[in-house]
Amino acid sequence: PAKPPARSLHRRFDMWLIPLLAISAVSPLTPRAIASSARVLQRSRVAMLGKAEEMNVETFSAAAQASTPLLIDVYAHWCGPCQLMAPQLDEVADTYGERVRIGKIDADVEDGLAEYLRVHALPTLLFIKDKNVVGRLEGALMKDEISAWIEHHFFEGPKPE
Repeated sequence: PAKPPARSLHRRFDMWLIPLLAISAVSPLTPRAIASSARVLQRSRVAMLGKAEEMNVETFSAAAQASTPLLIDVYAHWCGPCQLMAPQLDEVADTYGERVRIGKIDADVEDGLAEYLRVHALPTLLFIKDKNVVGRLEGALMKDEISAWIEHHFFEGPKPE
C-alpha cells in the first residue's frame, strides 16, 4: 500500500503539534501532560468559535433581564443548519456590537432551558426585548436576513418579507 504524502499527515496532526511542543519543552510527554494539552487546546478552540456568547440558565436569565436587546440562537453541535448559521451570527455581532447582545444555547447541554423556551426545532432564534420574547424564527438564516429581523424586532424597522 502507498503511504500518504507527509504533508497530509502533517495537516492531520497540526492542531495537536503546538500545544504538545509547548508542554514537552517544560515536562516530558506523559499521558497526563497530553491530556492537559488537549484541555488547553479545547478551551482555546471554544473561545475562538465566535463572538456569540455561550449561555447557560444563569447567564441567560441575567441577559434576559438586562435592557440590551438579546438575540438567542438555540443550536446543537450535530445540527448542520446550526453550524451553517454560526459564522453568520458572528458577522451580525460585528455589525451590531454592543447594541445587541448575541447568545448561544446548546439545546443538548441546556435541555431544560430549551424546553422552557419551547424550542422544538433547530436552529431557533429568539428575539428578547424588555424581558419579553418579541420574535421567534426557526431554520438557518443568512446575515442579511438576521439583520433585517433584528431591525424589525429591536429598532422598529419594517417587517422583512
